[in-house]
Amino acid sequence: MASREDELRNCVVCGDQATGYHFNALTCEGCKGFFRRTVSKSIGPTCPFAGSCEVSKTQRRHCPACRLQKCLDAGMRKDTSSSSVHPSPALAHPGPCAASGHTLRRHQHFHGTASHQVYQGPACLPVSDLPSSFRRQTLQ
Repeated sequence: MASREDELRNCVVCGDQATGYHFNALTCEGCKGFFRRTVSKSIGPTCPFAGSCEVSKTQRRHCPACRLQKCLDAGMRKDTSSSSVHPSPALAHPGPCAASGHTLRRHQHFHGTASHQVYQGPACLPVSDLPSSFRRQTLQ
């Protein structure tokens, strides 16, 4: 069984190694690029199997429609830039902003087993701007 730390390193769409938060979700470079290319098209893909295709690291290229749906189900948003920064629940930091209902903005990239954090200055991100799943864990 994978640990919580290992799960945080996996792409929420296909399970491949995640590189960071892209379009509001923790994804790999492949799913980031796929989502960016697909949402820029005026007509979306359709699934010949009624949306029942498996989307995994090895199967992710077989059905663009099911992959796009899994991206959307995972919370990816086309109105968010690919370099969007959202803190991971595991990285929530009750710093000086916490008293004012804000959390420190930070971003994490994963490379192999090592990880590093890039702090986005002293700017605060309002808690209300966080996805609801992060708000619940951050405010506990």
